[in-house]
Amino acid sequence: MLAKLQTFSLLGIDALPVEVEVDVSPSGLPKTVLVGLPEAAVRESTHRVERAMVNSGFQRPQSRLVINLAPAQPPPGKFPQTRG
Repeated sequence: MLAKLQTFSLLGIDALPVEVEVDVSPSGLPKTVLVGLPEAAVRESTHRVERAMVNSGFQRPQSRLVINLAPAQPPPGKFPQTRG
């Protein structure tokens, strides 16, 4: 695991804690993969995440980048159960 951090996700006017884990795998084709929170808006934001990294001055790794978004402590009924 390259990095682990805490952030928040907005649900209405509530800010819910989210744990983010980032892993860079030297095997595989260069690609950014978002996993975890099942919302369509999160799945569709892969390109925005890549551009934000480049625009912040980071060089995009030439390997597989996996970003896992997991509710830190989801309130009951707020997030659907995911199965992996």
